[in-house]
Amino acid sequence: MRSRPPTRILGSTTGGFLAGYDFTTRVRGALIKAREEAHRRYHEYVAPEHLLLGLLAEDDALVMDVLENLGASPIEIQTAVEHMVQNGQPTVRSRMPDLPYTARARVVLDQAIAAAHEFGDGYVGTQHLLLGLIRERLGIAAQALTSAGLTEPTLRREIVRLLQGEGVAAAIDIDTSEKREETQVPLSIAVEVRYEDGTLAKRIFTTPDDAIGFLRDRSRE
Repeated sequence: MRSRPPTRILGSTTGGFLAGYDFTTRVRGALIKAREEAHRRYHEYVAPEHLLLGLLAEDDALVMDVLENLGASPIEIQTAVEHMVQNGQPTVRSRMPDLPYTARARVVLDQAIAAAHEFGDGYVGTQHLLLGLIRERLGIAAQALTSAGLTEPTLRREIVRLLQGEGVAAAIDIDTSEKREETQVPLSIAVEVRYEDGTLAKRIFTTPDDAIGFLRDRSRE
């Protein structure tokens, strides 16, 4: 197993670790590096882009394997984020040791916790943080991951494959396919033909060919 044992993290409610949740040592390191990244850029907050940079800087084996196996280069993702982020100016707030998380960063952490619950894990690992970042969708971090060709389903599948094996990952594919078929709405085409005497002929067809055939038959009448 690649995951590490959880560490109980307690911190302030303004900018520290979310109180009362179990984070692995790797995630704790990523969050520390995220704050360091924000300080380095003279930002007054910790945003999703800092969280992604911190996660990549942690160089976690599982995250690196997931990204590389899906054809995404961690270095290129890091470079893309850095190009989208502008440095700020030194201020008193930017020097605060306990920088606050932005609303979007808290969404990332909330989604990471949700992903951990969905996996049935009693801790938040780097794999959950990665899913939380792409689930946020609107921030720079999610944009960088999406631009690298990554999606939540592909990330989730590769995480499952590495941690639980191809058989379990394949079962997820089957389950997803079945759900897609269950929710698929059958095709229906309504055709109406109004004659000169005012009468109306209306039929419902399930294929375009049947609808076209009906119209051809009526045109010959």
